[in-house]
Amino acid sequence: MKKIYNILILILFAAFISSCQKELTSKGVSRLTEYVAFDLTKGALVLHPKGTAFVDPGYKAMEGTTDVTTKVTVDGSVDVNKVGLYKITYSATNLDGYEASASRTVIVYDPAAPATDITGSYLSNVARQAPYARSFTGLSVTITKIAPGIFYVSDFLGGFYDQGSNYKYGPSYAMTGYLQLMVDNSVTLISSHIIGWGDALNSLTNGVYDPVTKGLGWRASYTSTNYIFLVTLTRI
Repeated sequence: MKKIYNILILILFAAFISSCQKELTSKGVSRLTEYVAFDLTKGALVLHPKGTAFVDPGYKAMEGTTDVTTKVTVDGSVDVNKVGLYKITYSATNLDGYEASASRTVIVYDPAAPATDITGSYLSNVARQAPYARSFTGLSVTITKIAPGIFYVSDFLGGFYDQGSNYKYGPSYAMTGYLQLMVDNSVTLISSHIIGWGDALNSLTNGVYDPVTKGLGWRASYTSTNYIFLVTLTRI
């Protein structure tokens, strides 16, 4: 068992080294190039209170054993006056002309957001309206708290394409994203994305959380033909 464990350690170490290096061949001579590696202070996800100045937590970039932090280009901005998710990208090119990058997500949240936590597992009833009406019941959706008042939703379409019996396309066709819970228990869309088709919701309206039943519901508009999905979530 110990021998197998040692072999696995060596394999993982070799994989890590290969991800940071690339073999170059020129005139019969082979050598390795070192991609720039980034170390993001405070990690790839940062929470930031709305209305306060944002200062990048910092980063360090290394090309092998050489510090190349001063060569890093930073792209992206944060609107501290608007709740949302903002992406900042750090990139640098090594001596051989190969680019590497890392990204950080900054979540701007409202400190005055309600303390209510709607995290949990839900059963979904979802109905797509005419002209291509179809409905499913008992599908699964999960909601996870990310920051005060901000939650990740596993599928804004209530599992329609992901789990619906006529489709069952799988997780890549779930409309994932983020919503904001307001003081009046209404919910608003922050962002959404469906990997399989590479697009997002047109809109999310009539969103509301019921503190008595602990359920949620909304009206989601999707695709260029403006399909309307009515989603009702019941806490399990």
